[in-house]
Amino acid sequence: MSGYYYLAKMKLLVFLSYRFEAFTSLGTNLIVAVANIYLWKAAYKGIDSVAGVKEDQMLTYTIMSTLLASFFSVNIEQALQERISQGDIAIDFFRPINIFLKYLAEDVGIAVSSLLSKLLPLFVIMTLLVQPPVPDSPIAFVLFLLSAVFSFLILWLISALISLLCFWVIQLGEIKTIKDGIILLLSGKIIPLWLFPKKIQTIISFLPFPYVYQTPLSIYIGQVQPEEAAASMLIQFVWIVLFTALLCFGWSRARKRVLIQGG
Repeated sequence: MSGYYYLAKMKLLVFLSYRFEAFTSLGTNLIVAVANIYLWKAAYKGIDSVAGVKEDQMLTYTIMSTLLASFFSVNIEQALQERISQGDIAIDFFRPINIFLKYLAEDVGIAVSSLLSKLLPLFVIMTLLVQPPVPDSPIAFVLFLLSAVFSFLILWLISALISLLCFWVIQLGEIKTIKDGIILLLSGKIIPLWLFPKKIQTIISFLPFPYVYQTPLSIYIGQVQPEEAAASMLIQFVWIVLFTALLCFGWSRARKRVLIQGG
């Protein structure tokens, strides 16, 4: 365990050293947040609520969505693709650590660095310029934190499963772009899913994507009450278990492919 902690710590220190990247990312997230905020302000003009959600709740949802996006930093696809294309993946087989736990530890380190260099500054700026993104209740805040951890794991596991394709196609190409687009559209990151037609909502509810952004954000603003949040978080946990099992199965097949190709 100390080895994974060291990997996370090193990634944290490395990414904190890239101050220019942090500033540019902060500026990009700020522009996106402000644009979305004014969009929802215009949409709510003359309207008290939409789908039972008031304007201040929607603005809080938008702010927190931007904060979560700045925290959800997942790099496993790019890292694994580089290791495979350069032929360095074979070296990882001789290391006394699990390769995916290694990448998870590194991505946790990146996420913590994003928390310090991006999320906290964004939180302060949004609080001063727009409104404090206050949770619906202290219980909602605690449940939000736990749900956000589950969300990060779901997002990471989806990315890890996509990265396994590198063992067969070497370069992911547009596969990662398609995956990112689907998550952007169906996760509630930009448009809350309660604004979708009921039939579409029902179909999407059977997919893992709403549990990346929609679930924790709905808990935070009170659109999902604490007594209902347990059911949503249980579904998040089920997806984590399912994706972990799929990742273990996929990794066993990928290992055999590396051994065959490597003789």
